[in-house]
Amino acid sequence: MLFSLVPGWGHVYWGREALGIGIFSAAALVGFLFLNAWLVYQGSGKTTMVWVFGVVFCLVMVANWIDIFLRTEPARVSEDDRRRKLCLERGTASYLQGDLAGALGEFRECLKIEPNCPEALFRIGVLAVRQDDFELARTSLRRALRYDIGEKWKWEIQQEFTRLDAGISEREKTSFAKEAGEEPQEAPYDEETPEREEEAEHASA
Repeated sequence: MLFSLVPGWGHVYWGREALGIGIFSAAALVGFLFLNAWLVYQGSGKTTMVWVFGVVFCLVMVANWIDIFLRTEPARVSEDDRRRKLCLERGTASYLQGDLAGALGEFRECLKIEPNCPEALFRIGVLAVRQDDFELARTSLRRALRYDIGEKWKWEIQQEFTRLDAGISEREKTSFAKEAGEEPQEAPYDEETPEREEEAEHASA
């Protein structure tokens, strides 16, 4: 929770990078304007500017702390964990039933609850490999590997990377063959010669 003392850092720690960076940037900008008005600016309205920027900075800090408190409140954490597990279960069931679109939707819903969930990222990577969406697959698997702190999914992720590389290699070979205008090679025609006919007669005798 010490990260929460710095505006935005707590959100980054809990997987809300975009929100955290936004809060940090806003606090840094307002803080700079406050210090500039207080220490540098000597024109008219200095007192008003100092008060305005000071109040805005305090509001940003308070909003940051309140939001972190609400997100980490035990009841909400428990509810989010329940919803996350439910999304993973439904997504896995959809995948096993062949409903890849439904599975992808459930796993993405899971990421709305926990943006850095390694299992959801891994399963999205698996789906993307199966659908030949190699860019999404690589991005998802890399994120899954990054946030798999306990290395629970490390082996599975590495196996998917192997399948991904194999799929990319096969697609590149196919694409190269099409660009080169190569036709599938047929087995060479083996003309029958008198010698071969004689050998066949001896073999059948």
